[in-house]
Amino acid sequence: MTASGRIALRGIPASHGVAVGPVVMLDRRRGPVPRHSVEPHEVASEVQRLRAAIEASRQEIEAVRASIGEAAYSDYGPILEAHLLMHRDDLLVDAACRRIEHGRINAEWALRRTVDELKAPLEQAGSGYFRERAADVEHVGEHIRRHLLGERSVLPPVDAPSILVASDLSPADAARLLRSKIRGLVTATGGATGHTALLARALEIPAVVGVVGVLAAVDAGEPAIVDGFSGEVVFRPDAEEVGRAASRASRHMTFVRGLRARHDSPDVTADGLPFEVWANIELPAEAALVAHDQAPGVGLYRTEFLYLGREEAPDEDEQTRVYTDVVSVLAPRPVVFRTFDLGGDKLPTHAAPCANPALGLRAIRLSLVDPEFFRGQVRAILRAAAAGSAKLMFPLVSTLTELRDARALVDQCADDLEREGVAFSRVPIGLMIEVPSAALMAHALAAEADFFSVGTNDLVQYTLAVDRGDARVAGLARNLDPAVLRLLDMTARAADGASIGLSMCGDMASDPVALPVVLGLGYRRLSVALSARPLVREVARRVSLERARGVAEEALAAGTAEEVRALLISAFASDLGDLWREEGIDA
Repeated sequence: MTASGRIALRGIPASHGVAVGPVVMLDRRRGPVPRHSVEPHEVASEVQRLRAAIEASRQEIEAVRASIGEAAYSDYGPILEAHLLMHRDDLLVDAACRRIEHGRINAEWALRRTVDELKAPLEQAGSGYFRERAADVEHVGEHIRRHLLGERSVLPPVDAPSILVASDLSPADAARLLRSKIRGLVTATGGATGHTALLARALEIPAVVGVVGVLAAVDAGEPAIVDGFSGEVVFRPDAEEVGRAASRASRHMTFVRGLRARHDSPDVTADGLPFEVWANIELPAEAALVAHDQAPGVGLYRTEFLYLGREEAPDEDEQTRVYTDVVSVLAPRPVVFRTFDLGGDKLPTHAAPCANPALGLRAIRLSLVDPEFFRGQVRAILRAAAAGSAKLMFPLVSTLTELRDARALVDQCADDLEREGVAFSRVPIGLMIEVPSAALMAHALAAEADFFSVGTNDLVQYTLAVDRGDARVAGLARNLDPAVLRLLDMTARAADGASIGLSMCGDMASDPVALPVVLGLGYRRLSVALSARPLVREVARRVSLERARGVAEEALAAGTAEEVRALLISAFASDLGDLWREEGIDA
C-alpha cells in the first residue's frame, strides 16, 4: 500500500487517553481450518493430538500469567484465569473430543465446530457484554488451533514507543504486548468490555476497538494518533496535529496521576457530607479486583455469566460454590446479587421467543413463572451468605405483586434450608427500579423492600420509549430528560420516607456531567464499573451537596434534557470543568 494523505477512522473508545507514535502491525485473523475424515484407527491419536494442543496452549497462557508481574496480575490475572478455566471446561474439551470420536473428523474441524456451537447463544444475545464473551471463546479456540497446526506465536518486536494495530488480541498476546513499549492500541474487532479493553484500562493505555477496515488502511511504521476519548484514530497526521495530540497526552497523564494520588482521600463532598462509590462486577474473578481497589462493596453482581456456553442454569450446588467464593473474597464487604436478568437484550432463555423481548418474559417475570429455576438460585445465594455479607436484588420489578411473590419464595427457601439443617443466612432483599411503574409505585414498594437500586439504562429506555440497541434512535436516550429526573426524584423520596437503602447502579452513576444532579436528588451511594471509580469519586468530592440540591430542584422544573445539561454546565463548570475537558466532554 502506498502512503497518501491523512486518514481518520472511528471505533469504540475503550480506554481513555491520547497516544502518538508509529504503527506496529499484528494481523491475527483466523486462518483456514483443515477439514477431513479420519479412519477408525486414527481416532485415538487425533483425540490425543487435540488434548496435547490444549495442554500446550494452557502452558503458554500460564507462562504469560507468571511473567506479567504482581501489579499487573491484580488487574489482569483474573482474565487469564478465566481463559485457563476454559481449557479445562468439559463443554469445550470433552465436546470436541466426542466430535472426533463420533464424527470421525480431524481435531481442527472438531474444535472449530465446538467453538462455533458455544459461541452461538452468546452472539445471539443483544447485550454487548455477552458478545464479548463469545469473543473470549473464539480466542481460546484460536489459541488451541495454532498449537494444533504447529504455528509459532511470533509477535512483532516493539523497541520504541508505538501504536499497536491488530485484528484482535488473545489474552496472552495482550498481556505480553501491552507490557512492552506500546503506547496506544487499535483493534479491528472487539468491544469496550472485552479482555483487551480491560487490560488497556488497567495499564492506562489509550485504546480504540472495533475500527472497521483499519488493517487495510494503514502500513507498519506510519505515524498515528489514538484518541481514547472520542474513539477517533488518525493515520499520517501532519506535524502540527501530532504536536497538539502529544500535548493532550501529557496533560491527561498528569491528570490521571493526580487522581491516583487521591486514592486514599476520604469520600466526602465539598461541604463535608459522606458518599460511597461501590463496584459493579460480572465475573467471579473480578471480586479480587474489588478487594484490591478497596471499594466498599459490590452494588451489582450480574449473575448471568453462569449461562455462558449453556442453555440451562447450573444447579444449586455449583451456584453456591461460585457465590460463596465471591462473598468470601470480599468479606466483610457486602455483595448485592442480582438474580438472573435473562431475556430482552440479555442472553437467550429456554422461554419461547416473543415479538417484543423488552416487554416480554424477562428478568423477574421469567423467574416467577419457573419457580424451580428461581428457587435454585435463591437457595444458592442464601447459602453463600453464610460466608460473608450478601444481599439479594430482583431485576425489572414492575408491580408490588411481583415483589411480594418473589419475597414469599425467598422466605420459603430460607424455611426449607433451616428445616434441612443447611448452613445459610437470611439476607436483605431489594429490587431494581428500572421501569416507570416501579418509580410511580415506589412508596408502596419501599414499605416492603429493604433497599432500592436504580438501573438507569433500562429506566431511560422504558421512560422515553427508546430502543438503546437501535443506533437510529439511541441518541434520544438522554438520562437528563426531566421525565427521567422526576422518576428518580420519586424513587429517592420514597426510599428516604421509608428509611431504606438507596443506590444507583446504571450508567448515569458514572456520567461526570449528570453526577451533580444525581447527588442533588439524594443518591449518595453509587455503584459503577471499577475503571470509573477514580473519576466518579473525584467528581463527587468537588460537588457541594447543598448546591447540588438547589440545582436538582431547578432541573426538575426544566422542560428538556438540553436545558438540564446547560443548567449543570453553568452551575458546576468552575468546579468540574477541568475533569470534563480531560474526559473529552464538550462543556
